[in-house]
Amino acid sequence: MVEGPGCKLKGERLARLKGQHVVQTQWGRNRPKDASKGSGVEQEDTTSEKSDHLVGLPLSNVETLGKELFVYFGETCLRVHFGMNGSVQIKLKGQKNKGFQKTSEPVLTLTLTVGSVSFHDCTVQIRSTSNCHDKYVQFQHLDICSSHFSLSQATRTVSCHGDRMLCDVLLDQTVLPGVGNIIKNEALFDSGLQPSLKVLQLKEEHVKHLVKMTRDFSMLFYKCRKEGRALSRHCKVYNKQCCGQCQGRITVCRMGENGRMTYFCERCQTRDPETIINNKRVIDVGHTWYYRGRRSNKRASSQQNVRELF
Repeated sequence: MVEGPGCKLKGERLARLKGQHVVQTQWGRNRPKDASKGSGVEQEDTTSEKSDHLVGLPLSNVETLGKELFVYFGETCLRVHFGMNGSVQIKLKGQKNKGFQKTSEPVLTLTLTVGSVSFHDCTVQIRSTSNCHDKYVQFQHLDICSSHFSLSQATRTVSCHGDRMLCDVLLDQTVLPGVGNIIKNEALFDSGLQPSLKVLQLKEEHVKHLVKMTRDFSMLFYKCRKEGRALSRHCKVYNKQCCGQCQGRITVCRMGENGRMTYFCERCQTRDPETIINNKRVIDVGHTWYYRGRRSNKRASSQQNVRELF
């Protein structure tokens, strides 16, 4: 699944083409069905004929919201959802693209004045610019990778889902847009909480800490992808057999409303949130925080920052 960090990077690449005009649009033969089911995205007419209106228009702006990419052309917007393996290929005139090995037929290809952009293995829909931008403005402070992210607002939003399990709330794209399964599992590990806990079992400081750990790992994810470094060496539980911290066996199961694969360590992650405070697992920076943290990638916060969480 393309998670928020990957979508953000794709948006940054496309943003370099702002101002370029559309010369031609071409849809592929196999346009996938809507990939936004369950994401709270409203539906609009997405007929291919609408794309003809893009010809002659400049690419005016690019925005990302969680796992959604909005590419604006005046009053018309392309809304892209990358699904499991979606990608964007940019071919500029006079440049070779040796590193790109995508062989699937594009869902949509846009020929621009400087080259072409093709979208592969994803859902592309025609929307109105006002519709997409309004949604962006509404949720930007919850977007886990956004520069506008608000820890306090995200904490309040998560707290509103008291009767749901943590593993479900984190994956809800109307709560924390951009969080995918990798981020979910690693953030829960860093918070010291088991995924089956319900939000109502947590105090406000626990929720705030969980949201912060989710943000921290998301930004590490983004940095690794941007710099071409392997994310796997930073993962403690996701897709692992043994815990990267205590070496204990990882519990792997399908859990939650959608039965997503879940990885957690029963030793390092508790079902009793009170133990995190009573045993000073977070506040005692010199011991347990670094025990749970990742010194090598600078994710461990300073003592002052950690104490501010409480």
